[in-house]
Amino acid sequence: MAEAPECDYVVVGGGSAGSAVAARLSESGRFKVVLLEAGDDDRWIWFRVPLGAGFVLLKQRGMWRFQTEPEPHMAGRRMFWPRGRVLGGSSTINGMLWVRGEPAEYDHWRELGNRGWGYADILPFLKRVESDPQGDPVVRGREGPVPIDRYGSETLGDAFHAACVQAGIPANPDYNGASYEGVGYLQSNTRNGLRMGGRESYLDPARGRANLDIRTGARARRILVEGGRAVGVEYATAGATRRVRAARAVILSAGAVQSPQLLELSGIGDPARLKPLGIDVVHALPGVGENCRDHLHTRVSFECRRPVTLNDILRNPLRKLMMGARYVLTRGGHMAACTAQVHALAKTDPSLDRPDVKIQMHNLSAADPRHPTELRLDEFPGFGIGSFALRPYSTGSVHIGSADPEAPPTIVANYLADERDRRTSIAGLRLARRLAQQPALRELIVREVRPGPDADSDEALLEHVAKLGATSYHPIGSCKMGVDAMAVVDPELRVHGLRGLRVADASIMPTMVSSNTNAPSFMIGERCAQFLLDEARANATPEDMR
Repeated sequence: MAEAPECDYVVVGGGSAGSAVAARLSESGRFKVVLLEAGDDDRWIWFRVPLGAGFVLLKQRGMWRFQTEPEPHMAGRRMFWPRGRVLGGSSTINGMLWVRGEPAEYDHWRELGNRGWGYADILPFLKRVESDPQGDPVVRGREGPVPIDRYGSETLGDAFHAACVQAGIPANPDYNGASYEGVGYLQSNTRNGLRMGGRESYLDPARGRANLDIRTGARARRILVEGGRAVGVEYATAGATRRVRAARAVILSAGAVQSPQLLELSGIGDPARLKPLGIDVVHALPGVGENCRDHLHTRVSFECRRPVTLNDILRNPLRKLMMGARYVLTRGGHMAACTAQVHALAKTDPSLDRPDVKIQMHNLSAADPRHPTELRLDEFPGFGIGSFALRPYSTGSVHIGSADPEAPPTIVANYLADERDRRTSIAGLRLARRLAQQPALRELIVREVRPGPDADSDEALLEHVAKLGATSYHPIGSCKMGVDAMAVVDPELRVHGLRGLRVADASIMPTMVSSNTNAPSFMIGERCAQFLLDEARANATPEDMR
């Protein structure tokens, strides 16, 4: 006799999308929802302080510390790919930059066959997520759970903004508003100088609901499938293996690394990969784990003429104490922001019809800015101008290499495999240098430190990318949405060929939405919840409606 369902919905993963799905499904009070999160509900202060994100990345706490395989176009380096292992997922450890994505790219998703995913279709859900009192209410949300704030100006940020305008990049007061292109002060999902991720924005307000069961320290091991339908999840907790069964659906929101991992551990994927590992094929789906993309970020570093950088503050005990005191007293200053306050969504060639790079000012410099265990700040005042190609063409993969659920997946980023990405990376560095030569920034610069003025050829710049380029923490696409043979989910996020199973996180993005991926992930969670609620309403019996 089959076990009775314990709930209506099981959500796997308490990150940006998963927190939105679980909170929205539980709102009506009609459905019982179980949320499984492998991490703990850790309230460490550095998870809340915005500048603490850089400190958190150097630690083990609250994080999966994944690495890629050696990257052939990145000097054979294994690239650090951290993911959040804490309630709130990566929204608890990220840089909190609020960038909703380029409207034209959402329209491209629709053109790929994803009906209902054009910009006009998803705009109501982007608005549903956010609470932005400063934006135009026609295109910005005012009553959503995620509060949006603007970073204040400071010396380097103001100079960078002015330099962009001097170089012909238009000023844009709201890149999430009516237009996307231009230079603007960054927005963040913070309130009163504190992070407001998925845990704080969606789950904390929902905790009092009797129909929402949040289980932390619960690592999913496989999805239970019976008769072509997902019926529950097997998970490990406190040294024991348990099961939770769902009457309506399982929603997989474990992210671009672990959603494909869990599908393959469950026997859902390419048989040619699963059978050699001794995994019984439950459902053949060759696209699982493919189409993975990430933004490759590289900085040009400069010595600053004035002691206004984080290098100066963090190396000086008194100034560091003053920075902390200002934050405690006012919730302002450097600690209320990450290391970037301004960015430009820009064209490296004026003939382009869309921006192709993101250029961002960082108010510190380091010999290895993305070292996984330590931050080696330069001993002089320093800052960096980072860049990445907005829409990378190079695709990699995420696959299991073992049937052991505890083994990390094999990640191949495949950075710079596509010639177009190599060209855009070089062009982005050249644009960063051109901005540094504008009057507003030039007066603050002593010299270019890395890669240095002698690295002027395309080959030298590409070598700089290979040696110092790093993830922007934006992996997407490994369970892509679409209607082609390699798609994993359909436009309503249902796994092709299986009933009762959906994926809702950044892994479903068919292409890079453009810039940062956290805000779109919340939107994907909102959309998935709406799909499920609409389905429940369409199938409701008179008894259900009482």
